[in-house]
Amino acid sequence: MVIWHNTEDAQRIPAEVFPNDKVVIWVGSYPIELGQQVTVELKVTASDAGEKISVIPAEWRYNDYGRNNSYWAAIIGPFSAGEKIEYSIIGVGPDGMRHVQVDSFTVLDRKKSNRKKS
Repeated sequence: MVIWHNTEDAQRIPAEVFPNDKVVIWVGSYPIELGQQVTVELKVTASDAGEKISVIPAEWRYNDYGRNNSYWAAIIGPFSAGEKIEYSIIGVGPDGMRHVQVDSFTVLDRKKSNRKKS
């Protein structure tokens, strides 16, 4: 099993995250096969509240039989401005092997972001 994320076909939506946004983490896996599992381990760090860790299962959404890929999605959030979100996507194939990809983002402050654009 191979997994990928933050590509054209497996994006984080939205790419820029603001307070109260729900975030969809899309994950691709190859090949299509029964017995796969994808989870997202989430570490949320806030400057005033320390760290919170949680595990969110990704749901299988569809197969692209032409490419022999499966696509999964996990919904995370909402978050507060300034929080740093680090997430590990963990794919486990039917053979029990773990495949991990790590990514992160910081929740932007909508007010500060609007001032910069003016």
